[in-house]
Amino acid sequence: MKFKTVKEGEQAVVFNHLGQGTLIIGPQRIFLFRKRIEYLQRYTASHYEYLIIKDKDGKVMHKPGPCQMFHNPLEQEYIYSEKGTKIDANHVVVVYKKKPDNSVERRIIQGPTVFMPAAEEWLHDFKWHGTDPADKARMIPGHDVFTQLAVIPGQFYYNVRDVRTTDDTMITVKLMLFYELKDITKMLESTHDPIADMINAVCSDVIAFAGKLTYEDFLKKTHNLSDLNTYSQLLQRAERVGYDINKVVYRGYHASQQLQAMHDNAIQSRTQLRLNAEVHEQKQRLTNFQLQQEQARTNQRQDMEKQRQQHHQTMEQMKQGHVLQLSEMNHNGSLMENDMETRARLECEKSGNEQKVEFMQTLQKLDVDMTRYLINQQPTPVDQEIQVVRSGTTPTGGAYSNTRV
Repeated sequence: MKFKTVKEGEQAVVFNHLGQGTLIIGPQRIFLFRKRIEYLQRYTASHYEYLIIKDKDGKVMHKPGPCQMFHNPLEQEYIYSEKGTKIDANHVVVVYKKKPDNSVERRIIQGPTVFMPAAEEWLHDFKWHGTDPADKARMIPGHDVFTQLAVIPGQFYYNVRDVRTTDDTMITVKLMLFYELKDITKMLESTHDPIADMINAVCSDVIAFAGKLTYEDFLKKTHNLSDLNTYSQLLQRAERVGYDINKVVYRGYHASQQLQAMHDNAIQSRTQLRLNAEVHEQKQRLTNFQLQQEQARTNQRQDMEKQRQQHHQTMEQMKQGHVLQLSEMNHNGSLMENDMETRARLECEKSGNEQKVEFMQTLQKLDVDMTRYLINQQPTPVDQEIQVVRSGTTPTGGAYSNTRV
């Protein structure tokens, strides 16, 4: 016999000697006689957690947090807390729910959000090919196990091994694939591992591409491996499973050591020949450039000389034209001056003659004998010479007219 206290915020179950239990919710103080007390464990869930409760009758219930609950062994078989699924941005989860008619409903939840499933719900588990941590170009089946599906573009490296050409050369083709999920429903209904489908399809395309070519032809056409038109099977399979192939990048190839050594030697020889050809071509270009420059300088000198001659001729023509213009101006000036002098002289003579005529008319009016006047106006002709001689001197002479005094 003893007393027990159930504190506030606690719960307990008291069992009697017959095994019957009674739930005690604190605060209480109870007396135990032929009884046993069992304190109940309390379970709590935060905002990002939920409680899973399974009753004795098999019913399961999920209670989202924040909440608390005591594990009552009279009613519940177990209680435990689980964290909710934090869905990141650009991620989705696929949720299945069992209906009362035993059918299953599927829905897709887009992030970002926190998902807490109900008791009749569960998440789809994806199990795909994943990248080998030791070799990024090798894919391991079932390596990636996850519940959140990324809906952003992704990529992976892959080496297509044991690719045989028509001349029985074994090579490994290195690729990088860029893909993007477009239709989640089609993907869920068409495949359980789309990465495996892409790998198989790209292997088929590469093998078909190389199987028609020799090793040398393959090396010449490797640029086609970066063209999406080369991967018809990959594009068709990706479209069937709800994916788009954005790009395929050819990263190179790998062959056996002996073949690679032979190829490296051939590349070295071709490179040396190409370098020699480039050096010779550069020399020829330099020579051609020098000749072109010399020819350009010669043409420039000829053009300069031609321009100088043209300038000289132009100056001479302008000079001669100026001289002719000056001569013409002087000649015209002389002609104008002579004309003016002639006109002035004629005007003077005319004026003198008019004065003489007027004078004669005046004399005539005065009854002057005009004949005698005109004769007297004429100079007397010289018809005799008189010499006067003095002693001791040289005789001097003079001319005299025969005019009588």
